[in-house]
Amino acid sequence: MHTGIGSSWCARLGVAALGLASALAVGCASGNGNDDDGANDSSGSVGDGSEGGSSSGGATSATSATTASTTATTAETLSTTAATAESDSGAMDSSTGEATLDCTSYCDVYMTACVDHSEYANTEDCMANCEQWPVGDAADTGADSLGCRLYHATVAGSTDPELHCPHAGPSGAQTCVAAEAPTCDLYCMRYFTNCTGDLNAFMDTDECMAECSTWYPGAETDVSGHTVGCHSYHANAAVSDAETHCPHAGPGGGGICVL
Repeated sequence: MHTGIGSSWCARLGVAALGLASALAVGCASGNGNDDDGANDSSGSVGDGSEGGSSSGGATSATSATTASTTATTAETLSTTAATAESDSGAMDSSTGEATLDCTSYCDVYMTACVDHSEYANTEDCMANCEQWPVGDAADTGADSLGCRLYHATVAGSTDPELHCPHAGPSGAQTCVAAEAPTCDLYCMRYFTNCTGDLNAFMDTDECMAECSTWYPGAETDVSGHTVGCHSYHANAAVSDAETHCPHAGPGGGGICVL
């Protein structure tokens, strides 16, 4: 009897053991699934290594986006800076790549190209002279204009500055001048005729011609401004009032024939 009872209990224990093993297997399988869910939980719960990979990928994407944005911003800033610098210098026409037709551009080109042949004391002197001239056209090569002088200053930057710089200067060197422009011959003749003694600021006619040769010719009708025309006008007017007009006619301009 005891032997039969023992066999029955053993059988029951075996069944129970099998049931427990099955329950444990199901529980473990369910736990792995939960862990995977935790790894993919976007709420920030700690999961397995797959969460770390996802976080790293997101950080890399964010860094790449930031770098691209920074690069684009830097490129835009550089482009804006270059455009501003070009605009401020006033030296180039963005549509043609050529110097713009204004005194700033002219003086920039001239002072660079004609450094060894300059007729100006400095850039300020260049600007003051330039403001007296007709603007003319950029295509001018033989007229009394800013365009003509800028053309020759530009050419002087690459070819024969000794020839082209005088054409680009205030006097125009018989190239950038008007056909009817007053001449130094006439001015010096008038000055030495009407301004004598202490009223004559030149040692001789040669000095007068040398000084006059660097002046802007202007027009015979000029009564002010640093032009041959103004100096010549007052030298001629000195025939009737030398005390008043000879200082105006002289190289200093007497506050009248000045820039």
